[in-house]
Amino acid sequence: MEYRLKAFFRGDEKAAQLRESGRLPGILYNRIHNEPLFVELKAFDKVFRQASIHHVITLEMPDGTSRDALVRQVELNKRLRRPSHVDFYLLSDEPVDMYVPLKFVGIAAGVRLGGVLGEVRHDVQVRVVPKSIPDFIEVDVSAMKVGDSMHLSDLLLPEGIELITNVHLTVATVVPPEDVESLEGETVEEEVGAEPEVIKRGKEVEQ
Repeated sequence: MEYRLKAFFRGDEKAAQLRESGRLPGILYNRIHNEPLFVELKAFDKVFRQASIHHVITLEMPDGTSRDALVRQVELNKRLRRPSHVDFYLLSDEPVDMYVPLKFVGIAAGVRLGGVLGEVRHDVQVRVVPKSIPDFIEVDVSAMKVGDSMHLSDLLLPEGIELITNVHLTVATVVPPEDVESLEGETVEEEVGAEPEVIKRGKEVEQ
């Protein structure tokens, strides 16, 4: 799916003025590029709800050009509970570090026998050239039996994608019905602090 968003060059208007008029100030940057811009807040909210940090957003510039970018960081106004600034990372031919969603497919063999599938992770950090960024990475759980665990090292990655996240982390498990509560506890423990919050993820990627 393609995500497009109109962007505008920033003039002399202050960031506060842009926000007051329903516009979202931001910046488009990479190692050699740094350009202030703004987007319409409502349009950004609509696109970002779908694209998040996982998908390329094509910025349509006023000069008629288009530029592919990823949202790296969104600053939030906690009082108003809405974005106050956005950082777009301008893509080039160089590899980029990003989070890609995991898509679970198939019915685990253990589930057919009464087990319960626990999806422990929902995305994974990879390094990939922009033209090869996948919409998702498929996780086939069909062969998993009760008691089995799948780790990131078990994933079949598309060609050209390098895994950055720790390969020993658990992706999914199949447990007996009576162990569901303990599974949920383990999942929460592993995911604490790892929620794909835009602000945190943006900082992690840049580091």
